Amino acid sequence: MINMIDEESLQELQNLIQGVVDAQTDNLSEIVKIAGLDPAEDFAGANLTRTELRGAILTHADLNATDLRGANIRGAILSGAMLSDANLSDANLSGANLSGADLSDANLRSANLIGADLRGADLIVANLSDADLRDANLRDANMIGAKLGVANLRDANLVCANLSGAELSCADLSFASLRGSYLSGASLIKANLSHTNLSSANLSITNLIGADLSESNLKYANLSGANLIEANMGGANLQGANLYRANLAYVNFNGADLANADLSDANLAGTDFTAANLAQTNLEGTIFGLATSSNANHQGIKAPYEWNGLYLRSNNQIKIAEALDRAGVLVYPNCRTRLKTSPETEITETDFLVFYEGKWGILEIDGEPWHPDSSTVLDSQSDRIFNVHGIRVAHYDATRCLEQPDTVVEEFLKSLTHNCAAHHQT
Repeated sequence: MINMIDEESLQELQNLIQGVVDAQTDNLSEIVKIAGLDPAEDFAGANLTRTELRGAILTHADLNATDLRGANIRGAILSGAMLSDANLSDANLSGANLSGADLSDANLRSANLIGADLRGADLIVANLSDADLRDANLRDANMIGAKLGVANLRDANLVCANLSGAELSCADLSFASLRGSYLSGASLIKANLSHTNLSSANLSITNLIGADLSESNLKYANLSGANLIEANMGGANLQGANLYRANLAYVNFNGADLANADLSDANLAGTDFTAANLAQTNLEGTIFGLATSSNANHQGIKAPYEWNGLYLRSNNQIKIAEALDRAGVLVYPNCRTRLKTSPETEITETDFLVFYEGKWGILEIDGEPWHPDSSTVLDSQSDRIFNVHGIRVAHYDATRCLEQPDTVVEEFLKSLTHNCAAHHQT
C-alpha cells in the first residue's frame, strides 16, 4: 500500500512538472493554477524575488513577509492582499490594484507604483523612500510614520490621507491633491509642494524648512506651530489659514493671499510680504514692521507711496520718514500692536515706532483719513498703556508734519530723552 502511494505521488509530481513545462510561461499566476495552489494561503513568507506576476489576480492573498524584490507585479490585482512586512523593493507595481491592501511595515524602497491604486491601503511605517508614486491614488490611505523621503508623488491623489509623522523630506508632491489630508508632525524639509492642493489640510507642527509651497492652495489649512523657515510661499492661497505660533522667519510670501489668515504670535523675522494681501489678517503678538512689507495690503488700508524700499500711506508719512532718516534713528513704520485692555484685547496700528538712545517712542500723525484727531477715548487709553510700558507717545498734526517735519522729529526725540509722557502737539 505504501509503495502504491509513493508511486501515485511520484506520478502526480511528474504530471505537475510536465504541465508547467508544456505551459511555457513565466507567469506565476498561470503556474499557480496548474499546480492547484491557493495564493490566499500558500505564499506567506515565500521567496519570490524577480518573479513574473504581471496581471496576476491575487485578491486577499496572504503575502505577509514574502520576498518580492524586483518582481514584476505590473497591473496585478492585489486588492485586500496581506503584504505586511513584505519586501517589495525595486518591484514594478505600476497600475496595480492595491486598494485596501495591508502594506504596513512593508519595504517598497525604489518601487515603481506609477498609477497604482492604493485607496484605503494600510501603509503604516512602510518604507517608500525613493519610490515612484506619480499619479498614484492614495485617497484615504493610512500612512502614519511612513518613510517617503525623495519619493515622487507628483500628481498623486492623497485626499484625506493620514500622513501624520511621515518622513517626506525632499519628496516631490507638486501638483498633488492633499485636500483634507492629515500631516501633523510630518517632516517635509525641502519638499516640493508647488501648485499642490492642501486646502483644509492639517499641517500643524510640521517641519517645512526650505519647502517650496509656491502657488499652492492652503485655503483654511492648519499650519499652527509649523516650522516654515525660508519656505517659499510666493503666490500661495492662504485665505483663512491658521498659522498661529508658526515660525515664518525669512519666508517668501511674495504675492500670497493671506486674507483672514491667523498669524498671531508667529515669528515674522525677515519675512517677505511684498505684494501680499493681508486684509483682515490677524497679526496679534507680532511686530509687523520687522518684516518686509512692500506694498502689502493690511487692515484694508493700502500703502501706495514708496520711499527707500518702504511703502507708506501718505505724503505726511514720507516727510516724517525722511526727517527720521536724517536724524539717524531706528524706525518701524505702520506697526500693528496688541494691547490688553479690560476686559478685551485691542489691536492698534502705530504710524512710527522709534528707538532712540535706548528709548522707545511712538510718533502719531493726527488728521489722516485712517487716523482722525487723537481726542478719542480709545487713543487716550492706548497712550496710557504704552506709557505704562515705558513707550512714549506723541501726536502731531498732519499739516505740521507735512510743512515742518524736521521740527516735529526734533521735538519728538527730545520728548524721549526727557522722559516726557504722552502728549499732543498742534
